[in-house]
Amino acid sequence: MKKSIVLVFLLFSALVFSTSVALAQEVIQSFSGNGSKNTRPFTVQDGWEIQWDARGAIFQVFLHNANGEMVGVPANQQGAGKGASYQAKGGKYYLMVNAVGPWKVKLVNLSKQASAPKTKPKPGYIASFKGNGAKTTRPFEAPNGWEIQWDARGAVFQVFLHNANGEMAGVPANQQGAGKGASYQAKGGKYYLMVNAMGAWRIKIVKVD
Repeated sequence: MKKSIVLVFLLFSALVFSTSVALAQEVIQSFSGNGSKNTRPFTVQDGWEIQWDARGAIFQVFLHNANGEMVGVPANQQGAGKGASYQAKGGKYYLMVNAVGPWKVKLVNLSKQASAPKTKPKPGYIASFKGNGAKTTRPFEAPNGWEIQWDARGAVFQVFLHNANGEMAGVPANQQGAGKGASYQAKGGKYYLMVNAMGAWRIKIVKVD
């Protein structure tokens, strides 16, 4: 697979992603490689996460089911770094990794009770996330009247909001070029974000009075 072709596909991939996070985790399987490869199949329960540590210029992961059908793009990272992408639906899968340089991948089962970790609690603070390229955040609980705030550094930044049932509830962000922004959400509940992006980004979820 040619690296340049896959980058174009990123713009169309966000609608087939998954979900978000957890505190308790059980390692299911680990993979490693240098460059592109397909992993062996593995079986996971509902609520799992792909965690990676990539050392090269490109790291992309395409998730395929047992029938060979692509069901998501958990990772599309430019440059070295670590990351994670939550997947809501269990089943039998394998990973198609498109990469330059060495990498390691760990698959973990996540506790159904877990939610997005909160750091540096402040009044109105709900959760925060960061990444480089595409990923799916862990779930978070929001009250009525909340806001998604972002700071994106790449050419593309899109956010797709999904509820706990995996149904898309909105598109809070569709930004071309680097910059900051915010999008208000009226209805509370349990959600996760599917981020389709090029470059580094940060997101903060806050309550709005």
